[in-house]
Amino acid sequence: MLLSRAIHHTVTACCSVLDNEDHQIDIPKGPAFAFVSTIILCLIASTLVQYVATVILTLAAVEDPHEGYSPLSNESSQHLILENDDDAGEAQLEANDSGRNRVYSGKDLFVTSSIRRTLAYLRHEAGPWGPFRGMSAYIVMSIVSGLYTTFVVSLWGSIFQLFLYLIFFLCLAPLSLVLTHIIITVPTQRTWFGRLRSTPFSLSKLTLPAIGTEYIVRQMTYIFPNLLIGAALPYLAHSSGWTKVFGTFVFVFGIVLFLLLFVFLSLPATVIRIRVQAALLPEEEEPIIPFYSKAFGTVTTMRDAMFSLVNTLKTFNYSDSMRLFKLILKFYVIALAMSTVFVFLFTLELLWMVKESPAIGQYLKDAFSNGR
Repeated sequence: MLLSRAIHHTVTACCSVLDNEDHQIDIPKGPAFAFVSTIILCLIASTLVQYVATVILTLAAVEDPHEGYSPLSNESSQHLILENDDDAGEAQLEANDSGRNRVYSGKDLFVTSSIRRTLAYLRHEAGPWGPFRGMSAYIVMSIVSGLYTTFVVSLWGSIFQLFLYLIFFLCLAPLSLVLTHIIITVPTQRTWFGRLRSTPFSLSKLTLPAIGTEYIVRQMTYIFPNLLIGAALPYLAHSSGWTKVFGTFVFVFGIVLFLLLFVFLSLPATVIRIRVQAALLPEEEEPIIPFYSKAFGTVTTMRDAMFSLVNTLKTFNYSDSMRLFKLILKFYVIALAMSTVFVFLFTLELLWMVKESPAIGQYLKDAFSNGR
């Protein structure tokens, strides 16, 4: 978020320089090329990190190592613990009656207990591009979302926008179902479009209650804390006194409320949507990680789809919530670190640009000082 705001503000200022008729300023080609290249690289890196996070969190939401089986006990995946995972600790092993399988205890039972372990597992089981499986469908969804926002949502007021987005996400239910199935199954020769064509709408419509619930809960998670934080900002502008104390309290309460709603409402709603989609996985499909789709309930009618919201919620316990929250927190740290690196690069390129053309520096200084 901070990175996108910095890019937007900087690019807007630079465009003001180019569009200004009173100032004929030459833009140095070298710094300008480097600046545009860094913007493109930033957008690509952000998209890749966001999608990898989607893949790993989807796998983490459905992974359910059942008794007598763990992919970490197979010969093909033992190195994920023994060599590549620093925080795996000592594996506690128990041989079963047949001696064929070994079961790990604690967090070692889960492939998705760490980002690095999950990436190594995906590369081993699905090839070097395993962490990006299904990205073509994701790109199509992003393009359609951008076009819908530009030509439909932007023409309506804020109240209608929420309703239009709800309709949009419900219409994307078949593609969302296909994307989830691609992520949680082993690689096949079928394309995402082939999967989409072979997926009947009667199957996709069973996910509509979960998708609608996820959207409504997510809006509640962001709207109410944002209202509190926005209301607290004017009080924080006061230098001292009880007014500022009250503003600080409301601001902190807004942040705490957001975290609580995210962990106990938004995150479970997302997991419910993913697990409902996983429950609709065809029997001939082989999962890439251990889970039993019927453990999330049997959904065959819209009545089942409505009741599955409560039944699937019962399968989501506190340990699942904390495991997913830790993964999300790690991705936020990665995003923050990446933002810091790109902001540093943008700063260096702007300084290079100002050095090559001092007129740009003077104009930007005047623009920022005037609040434009």
